[in-house]
Amino acid sequence: MRELSLDDLPKHSPWPARLLGREDWDEQAGFGGIGVSVYDEVYGKLFSLARENPEMDYRAVQRSANHYAEESPVAISRGENLYLADVDEKQELQDEALVASFAGTLSGGETVVALGCGWGYELGVLADAYPDCEFVGGDPAENGVALARELFSDRDRITVGEFDFRDDRWDLLEDVLADGSASADDGGDGDDGEGEVVLFTQGSLTALPSVRDVISETLANYLDRVRTGVHLEHVFELHPEDTLLGQLRRSYADRREYNDDMLTALRATGGIDVTSATYDVVGGNPLHPLSEIRWEAV
Repeated sequence: MRELSLDDLPKHSPWPARLLGREDWDEQAGFGGIGVSVYDEVYGKLFSLARENPEMDYRAVQRSANHYAEESPVAISRGENLYLADVDEKQELQDEALVASFAGTLSGGETVVALGCGWGYELGVLADAYPDCEFVGGDPAENGVALARELFSDRDRITVGEFDFRDDRWDLLEDVLADGSASADDGGDGDDGEGEVVLFTQGSLTALPSVRDVISETLANYLDRVRTGVHLEHVFELHPEDTLLGQLRRSYADRREYNDDMLTALRATGGIDVTSATYDVVGGNPLHPLSEIRWEAV
């Protein structure tokens, strides 16, 4: 990995030119920047790949997808600094940020519910890193759910089902809470996480034009039974307004019609205490980095 100057970013990304109106871009249809159907088509191709190559595990499927989509070197970001990295190195950095986001949160016995988990790659990474926890994922893309079930069929600590943020009632989460009788105030001594539920998202809230109602109305209904939340998301409010990179990132989110209210909605919702907000822990797309948000139910 080597440093990349902002001046050289256009050599490795088409987006600076697009945002400045110097290059055309055919916008995708769907809510936010990319609709479920687009993801479902991609997952369908990966499902076929996995079926045709049963020796491939989840990491091999992800690696194949990465190398199909990009060629080394690729531009990435960490802590508002830009770098060039190998495609595999980029995935390693993203995996490190994923595992680190749960440091101090998982002590063993918790159930992590990953909302909008795609085809479940992150579930596999987390299950390997935290062998004493269970992981439940949900996604609206049918092929994503099918692929996850195919790849993790021999993992009794990983289950995946249908889920959509836009539903008024989250049946996937309801089922987990009913099965585990978890409660945020069950009278335990807090020494371990046995039976507790931790909510998680990674890059799945981005495509919603607004998450205010999802957080303040739907999520809020579960705060009496969920201990904490961990999010690796693209958080618009954290982009600086006084730097060129920050302005490019804000313009990118605007152009893609991604939401700009996640952190604001979390902080405004009663029963949620945002305990940390760490900007740009890793950016697989340097104009759309992941930031780490943690909160506790109070």
